[in-house]
Amino acid sequence: MKIAAALVLIVSSVSFSQVTHTNVPPDSQYSFMPIRDLAPDTLERRTALGLDLMIGNSGFGAGIFYKQGITGTLSWTLSWSFSEAKAPNEVDYIDPFTGQKFVPGKINQLFVFPLMVGLQYRLFKNQLTNSFRPFIFAGVGPNAVLASPYDQPLSWSLSHSHSHYGLGAYFGTGAYFGLDPNSLMGVSLRYYILPMSHGIESMQNEPMANFNSFFIAFNIATQY
Repeated sequence: MKIAAALVLIVSSVSFSQVTHTNVPPDSQYSFMPIRDLAPDTLERRTALGLDLMIGNSGFGAGIFYKQGITGTLSWTLSWSFSEAKAPNEVDYIDPFTGQKFVPGKINQLFVFPLMVGLQYRLFKNQLTNSFRPFIFAGVGPNAVLASPYDQPLSWSLSHSHSHYGLGAYFGTGAYFGLDPNSLMGVSLRYYILPMSHGIESMQNEPMANFNSFFIAFNIATQY
């Protein structure tokens, strides 16, 4: 009798368990997907057009850039920027009577306009998430230096300016942030190598033949 009673209890518990699992509806409120599938793929749009806002050892600068993807990690770039160039010994003073800034011995304001064609390579693509995309880059291209007379009205100074041309290069590193496929935001460190075959005076009797400069650039672009 005890053995029969035990068998009845075992059969009853198994049947109850099957009925319980059969009657519970499947949970349809949750679905699980790989994390990478939930995030938009920022590489679907390989073309970007944007702005560079730069600060460096010669002051502020700005520029525009175009980027076109070649592969998943390699892109070619075209960038154009402008900034002011200063001699290493330039010191700004404030006239106590007029409140105007002046630089003793300065005869020209110099503005630099490099146009660079280069390559950009994304680092650690398979090791890092798409929200942080470091890269390195380098490029070469023509450079123009505009020299305009110092301490003159801007319109008159620009109309009497002279242009000088040479070749240059740049290289650096940076990173893009975020997952928005429509926009591109990042920061980069870049160093320009901009020699001139002849000197250009910023300070009187002190011609400059080297316009090398370092910049921190903030990149803002749209992707399409």
